[in-house]
Amino acid sequence: MTVSPQHDVIVVGAGLAGLRAARDLADAGRRVLVLEARDRVGGRGWTSTFPDTELQIEVGGGWFTDQQHLAREELGRYGIGVREVPPASSTRWYSNGALRLDAPFPADDTASAAAMDVITRDAEAMAAGTDDPRFFLSLNDYLDAIDAPTTVRDVVHGWWSITGGCDPAVGGVDALLYAMASEGPIGDMSYLRYAPESGWSALAEALAATDGIDVELGQPVSQVFHDEQTVSVRAAHAAFTAATVVMAVPVNALPDVRFTPSLEDRLEDAFGGNAGRAFKVWMLTRGVPEHALAFGKGDGLNWLYGDRASGDHTLTIGFGWPVDGFDPDDDAHLTRALLRFFPDAELLGHTTHDWISDAASLGTWVTGPAGQSHRLTAEAWAPTGRLVFATSDIAAEHAGWFEGALISGRDAARAVLTASTANTA
Repeated sequence: MTVSPQHDVIVVGAGLAGLRAARDLADAGRRVLVLEARDRVGGRGWTSTFPDTELQIEVGGGWFTDQQHLAREELGRYGIGVREVPPASSTRWYSNGALRLDAPFPADDTASAAAMDVITRDAEAMAAGTDDPRFFLSLNDYLDAIDAPTTVRDVVHGWWSITGGCDPAVGGVDALLYAMASEGPIGDMSYLRYAPESGWSALAEALAATDGIDVELGQPVSQVFHDEQTVSVRAAHAAFTAATVVMAVPVNALPDVRFTPSLEDRLEDAFGGNAGRAFKVWMLTRGVPEHALAFGKGDGLNWLYGDRASGDHTLTIGFGWPVDGFDPDDDAHLTRALLRFFPDAELLGHTTHDWISDAASLGTWVTGPAGQSHRLTAEAWAPTGRLVFATSDIAAEHAGWFEGALISGRDAARAVLTASTANTA
């Protein structure tokens, strides 16, 4: 192993959180080394092309919202255009064993309407700070608690694919209620408003190209030694020492890093604490209308959207979570899932990435297990000694979004600069 003392700060992780922290630190005159386990920058943002085409796709996260101003600001800073996502052209639901094209449940289904009203009121109450024991339940236990009919369960499970994105028996219902309070009611896709024209990878690459930043790819970190003076990091091919380390990796990847001495219980107890286990599949289809939205009790896929047309084909996105008997990389399984919502459609091709097994993520966007969301907050992950943490998983705002990653990276850089100023005062 070689020891490299020429950097002031080491950032572990080249996702948008780590790169934003690195950029801000470099702009403040710090010499920054970024260590990334993958062979690319961007983390859970990854722009690629659909196989055998030139059609651009986002393998990881895709959208940002009207309220997410940092994302727009950063894209503008680097001259990356913004694409507006059209509203859904039509919506269909699969609930209680039936495909519905007019409404998620019949007009005379007063029990379902009443249950949806309860969920909407609970979302408003949680946003207002009301303390209710139901808000600490898993999604499934919550639906039991409000006696939700099957139709409502199916509709909610469909929307859960892009809010909680995990087994609804595990993930906390607060993820759904928070999304409804901040982004709109179930079925309102208008908040998924914008996307970078040239993709999130373009933003990551622009951040990584900042003067004063050195980026080393293929350098997974296995150990971090820290004391009152310095921090040393053991990576795959070398060891590095600096005054401060920013750990900018997803919380589910942290159990694979050994910290010496051990960290406070508030941190180590939260390692691996993201329940997010979604999968995202891109399908080239025929017979799916452009911008059509479908969700409900799927057969492996619970939320689908006809992202954009190309000739007589439509690039269609599907979301779900792992269930027995469904492989998101299997033609037959995907065809079966597609036909549940679009009976006349045809699957022409597909691609996906297994973020759940990917050692650098071990999960997708953040969802707290039932009753455990307090472990995944910026306050719970406050800096300790010369270690600062940054990831969208623990962002002070917009956690789970790229906006959250940018916020967390910005806040980490500020913490480093504040601490270094105090140390030299």
